[in-house]
Amino acid sequence: MIYALGYREFSLEHGHEIIIQKHITKEEYDSHNSALGEASKISAMDNVHNLLNRNGNEFLLYSSKAKDYQGADDKVAYLEANRLLINYLAAVSMFIDYGEKYNSKYFGKERMKKFQEKTSVFYDSHISYRFIALMRNYALHYGFPLSVIHQSESGTNGFFASRETLLKFKAWKHATEDIKKMSELISLDIHIEISMMFIKQLYQDYIYEIAPTVLKGVEYLNNMIKNTGGKMPILATFKSVEEFKKGNLFASIIDAQSFYEALEIIKSHPSIEIIER
Repeated sequence: MIYALGYREFSLEHGHEIIIQKHITKEEYDSHNSALGEASKISAMDNVHNLLNRNGNEFLLYSSKAKDYQGADDKVAYLEANRLLINYLAAVSMFIDYGEKYNSKYFGKERMKKFQEKTSVFYDSHISYRFIALMRNYALHYGFPLSVIHQSESGTNGFFASRETLLKFKAWKHATEDIKKMSELISLDIHIEISMMFIKQLYQDYIYEIAPTVLKGVEYLNNMIKNTGGKMPILATFKSVEEFKKGNLFASIIDAQSFYEALEIIKSHPSIEIIER
């Protein structure tokens, strides 16, 4: 197998062409792929965090307009509110799983343990985080969390969980005493907002830690583009020169967009300043 580094260009006369600059060893080929894969280390966590925010905000928006559903089909509103809430609860669990997985994958088990320690501190110290973290178990194993619509002792419309109904579930663990101290009708809106704040902190901590690695990948790609005269580089493999001439090759075209998106994510972090030259 022949490994090569080159670029792709387009002309009206020849259309798209792959230009091979030089042959490289398999070790160099693997090294290029590894360096160019750094941008992907940020995308999965960013995607799941965006999903979590979207799910949380969709529920909060729907809940804020509860008065608009008065006189409509209560069952429709009941199912929709629970659907949106359960989507958010699933995203919270998904984010924690991703956080443990990617911290372990890219930094090692010690960093994963630190991530777990942060979530444990949130769990032990904050009622809202603990309540939401355990609410998914309730929704998964017992029933829909929201059971009361358009009713509040204060006269505020909304979607509420019944304290009495929640306490029938016997696996609340440390949240049992928390729930007993809550009002009979429990609005989940404030608990969702607070839990989203804690998840955002976990997300920003991850971005801060992974940023130096990803920025090295951005710099690596930038140097490769300079070496190709501004053209997008490619990595190619083919069995022989003859096969290459026949067009029988595998070309890995580098996705510059993923690097741009990774850089934008890092630049948006409140504690990171990037000076571009």
